[in-house]
Amino acid sequence: MSGSIFKLSSIETFGDVAAEEDLVLDYFLFTNAVESISKGKSFLVLGRKGTGKTAIVRHFTERSQGRFSKALNLRGYPWNVHAQIVDHGASDIEAYVASWKYIVAVEISALVLSHPSVSLSIDAPLLRTFLIDNYGGTSPQLSDILRPKKLKLSKASFQPAIMGNQIGGIELSRTGKDHQLGLELSALTNAIMACVQKVIREAKISSLSLHFDELDQGLSRLDESRTKMLVGLILAVRELRIENKKSGSPIDLIVYLRSDIWEDMQFSDKNKISQGLSLSLEWNPESLLQLIEARIHAKTGSTLGWHGLIDEVLMRGSQSKWNHILARTFLRPRDVIRFLNTALITAKKRDTNAEKFTNKDIVKSRDEYSSYLKSELDDEIRPHWPYWDEALQACSAISTLTFDVEQFEREYKRRKSPKNETDFREALAYLYRFSVLGYEKRSGYGGRTWAFQYTDPEAGWDNAATQFKVHLGLKEYAKLREERQPY
Repeated sequence: MSGSIFKLSSIETFGDVAAEEDLVLDYFLFTNAVESISKGKSFLVLGRKGTGKTAIVRHFTERSQGRFSKALNLRGYPWNVHAQIVDHGASDIEAYVASWKYIVAVEISALVLSHPSVSLSIDAPLLRTFLIDNYGGTSPQLSDILRPKKLKLSKASFQPAIMGNQIGGIELSRTGKDHQLGLELSALTNAIMACVQKVIREAKISSLSLHFDELDQGLSRLDESRTKMLVGLILAVRELRIENKKSGSPIDLIVYLRSDIWEDMQFSDKNKISQGLSLSLEWNPESLLQLIEARIHAKTGSTLGWHGLIDEVLMRGSQSKWNHILARTFLRPRDVIRFLNTALITAKKRDTNAEKFTNKDIVKSRDEYSSYLKSELDDEIRPHWPYWDEALQACSAISTLTFDVEQFEREYKRRKSPKNETDFREALAYLYRFSVLGYEKRSGYGGRTWAFQYTDPEAGWDNAATQFKVHLGLKEYAKLREERQPY
């Protein structure tokens, strides 16, 4: 496009907010997280909604680069069915480990059988027979793996044993606290995985991976049963990774989970996993700018960057347009893309031949964007606290971006419904946890700053805080005004 005047009208969109619906691989940005996963350093990928978890899954499963991979999308997963497959012989927190390990074994079997090098494998018929006998084919749906009332076993597939006694079949639908189910599923899983390992060696397969994504889909409430099942998946994957590493297996298993769900989980080895086997997806202004410019380059076919799309006039307070936008996001790709798409529509309404974004385009985009951000927070917060709207309404009643604890306590108590058992201090802690607000923090040299969880996670929540500020992205939705502080 060199030599011609570039117009915003030549960009249809900056991309889809949802990575599963976007051509994200056309402008995928390689990050440290991708490198960490590639090298097998981490198996648990954590991040807020919109931080890029699904984009990474698509990178590994759709642009494999020598890897043979599969994404296991848990959208529509029958959690109620899985809830019945309980290992009563295990501890309460490990009650679903055996069932998840069996699910992984079945999925790995299906993946191995789909590999082009496996057709002549000596042991592959055992896997085929087992899958056909129980699922009618070699590619069962994830949602169907635990649906059979009974798993059929035979000499042509597997006949694992417990204490020297062969298992003729496994009843999945059981009543009462039967302590044998976990033992039987574990014995079958071990037999399947031993066969898989043989097939992998015979076929000389160098890389296989499963990626568990969208574990939060359809999650209206994070109850005790769902929490235990999610913990069971994480523990199962960790155990299988250890076993695979000991055997030299090329199988890699990755779980992608929203950070707020991870924070609510409580089990003995959580800290070990957090410290050494997990990674958090984090973005900063520089990496987000690289992401957006990669999209601009892909969509315009030019080397045009962000500064080629904006006029040179600064926003109020000598703030750049980029910083003005970022201040209204949670530093997530999803937020930035949504704001820019809204600004693009606004600019085109102003002038169908608009060449660059103006300050008015940015300002006029804030109302619609603010409503979007509120909807995003609904999805994140409601599973943990269904009554969070009452706290936001209290902030709206105060009417200013900044407020003190007494103001919030008064307005929150006026709006708190009988079913809402969260007191005003707990409400403030929830709002901080999801970065709806930040608290005033003193710096070491007498200065003061606002500590938000998404920008300053190391600060942690200060239960003694007295001054708070609502996130700028909610200013328009909550109808707040700025108020200068007396300091």
